Amino acid sequence: MLKRKLLLNTIPLVVVVVVIALIRDYVLRIPGVIEFSEVAPLLAAVALIVGFMLAGVLADYKESEKIPGEIATTLETIGDTVRTVSMLNQQANVSDFDSKFRALVATVDDWFAQRVAVEKCYATLDDFRHVVETMHNAAGVNYAIRGLAEMHNLRRLITRVDVVSRTSFLPVGYALLDLLVGTTLALLLISNYKTAMAEYFLISLFSLIYLYLVRLIRDVDAPFAYSSANVAGSAEVDPYPLREYRRRLESTIK
Repeated sequence: MLKRKLLLNTIPLVVVVVVIALIRDYVLRIPGVIEFSEVAPLLAAVALIVGFMLAGVLADYKESEKIPGEIATTLETIGDTVRTVSMLNQQANVSDFDSKFRALVATVDDWFAQRVAVEKCYATLDDFRHVVETMHNAAGVNYAIRGLAEMHNLRRLITRVDVVSRTSFLPVGYALLDLLVGTTLALLLISNYKTAMAEYFLISLFSLIYLYLVRLIRDVDAPFAYSSANVAGSAEVDPYPLREYRRRLESTIK
């Protein structure tokens, strides 16, 4: 059902366009001012811009697909380091290592699901940094360096997600895309057609295609726009690696 969600949500917009065409024909009785064949060059231009925008956002989307798994892997590596340090030196003060690591995983997962702000995520990272710094006394400098390196990777991935969430692909391209699609729909509504069946079929078809693609591009351009239920929508990246790792961590004996 999720894969058809965007299409089903677009159909009401298509119905509005068709209703406008019906009002023009049977209520206002306004004749068309341009032949449909003359609109063909604009249809080709719109297809070119749509293809360009879709190719751009899909390239970014494929990169974004890797991020949840990379975050989960980085956290799991940090967790392995924390557990190893705790076992190597049980005499050192490592009592807060596990609790702070679990807090870090929970905060990152909650931020990814948009339940907490990114500032909370960075604050938890700074708090966990004190754990990494004490690894030097507990197990040696190598573990501290490894922990700092993985924290760097985690911070880089979090920053990447934050940047993707706050920015969009080529805003000026969206302005041109909206202008062309709006103009195309307007021209379809004022065109002459050979038959009424051809008129409503072509208006419905092209309206569905262009409106759906515009909404798809905007949806794909926001790959981390999750709901509060932490469930991927019709075009969001599925965060299951991070969610499953948190579930595995919480199922372990504390």
